[in-house]
Amino acid sequence: MDMHCHPALKPYGRSIKHGRENKRNRNSRRSIWYYDPPTPKDKIFNYLGTVTKFSQSNFTSLAKGDVKIISACLYPPEKGFFSLNNNQGILTDLALNFVLEFGIPRINEIQNYQDYFKDLEYEYDFYKQLDGKQIRLDHGRYQYSLTKTFGNIIQNLDNAGQNIISVVFSIEGAHVFNCGLDNPAKENEVLGNVAKVKNWDHRPLFISIAHHFYNELCGHAESLSPLLKEFLDQSLGMNTGFTDLGLKVMHDLLDNSEGKRIYIDIKHMSTRSREEYYNIIDSEYQNEPIPIIVSHGAVNAWKSFDDRQTQIPDSAGKFKEIDINIYDDEIVRIFDSRGFLGIQLDERRIASEAELKQSGGRLSRRKILFHKSRLIWNQIRHIAEVLDKYGKFGWSTAVIGSDFDGIIDPINGYWTAEELRFLDDYLLKHAYNYMLGDGKNLQLGTNRNIDPEEIINRFMYVNAYEFLERYY
Repeated sequence: MDMHCHPALKPYGRSIKHGRENKRNRNSRRSIWYYDPPTPKDKIFNYLGTVTKFSQSNFTSLAKGDVKIISACLYPPEKGFFSLNNNQGILTDLALNFVLEFGIPRINEIQNYQDYFKDLEYEYDFYKQLDGKQIRLDHGRYQYSLTKTFGNIIQNLDNAGQNIISVVFSIEGAHVFNCGLDNPAKENEVLGNVAKVKNWDHRPLFISIAHHFYNELCGHAESLSPLLKEFLDQSLGMNTGFTDLGLKVMHDLLDNSEGKRIYIDIKHMSTRSREEYYNIIDSEYQNEPIPIIVSHGAVNAWKSFDDRQTQIPDSAGKFKEIDINIYDDEIVRIFDSRGFLGIQLDERRIASEAELKQSGGRLSRRKILFHKSRLIWNQIRHIAEVLDKYGKFGWSTAVIGSDFDGIIDPINGYWTAEELRFLDDYLLKHAYNYMLGDGKNLQLGTNRNIDPEEIINRFMYVNAYEFLERYY
């Protein structure tokens, strides 16, 4: 199961000059089923320049990886990404298209955006076009199903005669409500768009308020790589808190008076915004089940916003020590709220430079898969040890939130959703070795005596399944 991926981002972009049609022909680059695994040349581009010139979460790759349930993230890209050093000429367009493969018409459309919300509705429609339509793949007939409730997922799983991938929607960045553009946002329009999304047939389960650029709602965390910072400026609004409009959007999303609550994903929020959000949840929603959600993220191994010390000795030096990653006290909060922390399969977020270097340098495919999977295992282990330190069950919080097709630098060897079936096997090796050694030192019996296979089953599937069972 994958709680954060972007299957439509590339095919939808390529469809712009063709009526935004999601082609049923899976051999078309405008189809959400278009299979585009990395070639040797693609892998070289990724090794040398962290450029991902292939599709990671198309539905064919998901089918090959035996992924049964996904949270498909709707995301109209922000204009800020499409102006390199304030230039938007043909050379800029060509450079962006080389990296993103959206197609020049899509890049020009984004550069001239006047309405994020309209684009959100178009992408939503792109998914609806092939909802429930069977596609013949090399290994059988498959379909995806847009769900409305957990009951729909159960029906799809129980339908033994069909290969069905259940889709739960989420949204990345509340700029989608049409704010953060060239002119100041109109409050009535923004709040009206929130109401429209809450009335969709397939209402998103959660949405992140912040993303890479200021959206007039809340401050964002620094997120761009050193290379991108040479060309893009995300400093406006960075590390600030909520605005008055942002608070109204947040409260409208959480309003459950009609049973249509949409939960908040804290990913990309600045630490100040996160702290303000937690205070609001504690003071205004203390008697309501509001899960803390990190759809795609990683730990930084710091104790808290105010104490940047590593309290788990074995974690020292292993993780990316940046604010966008999750602090230990937030891990405890996520557990207590029965939320989840999605581990993203992005080398730029998941490990320190030293740990990345130590995991590399292998030529054997098996060794690559084993050592690279350790980067993910380190995340699972740290979360478990933090929770164990506070007397809590350590293995119920981490899930997969790959961010596939979200313009990431994938962990080498685990290029696409197709390789998730191998991730299961190699993580089990790490869990088995851990439980024979350091795992014996966990203080809580339920953490110490668990079977390694259950640990990995929980990460790959069970934790996310139980979250959906509670909240969807």
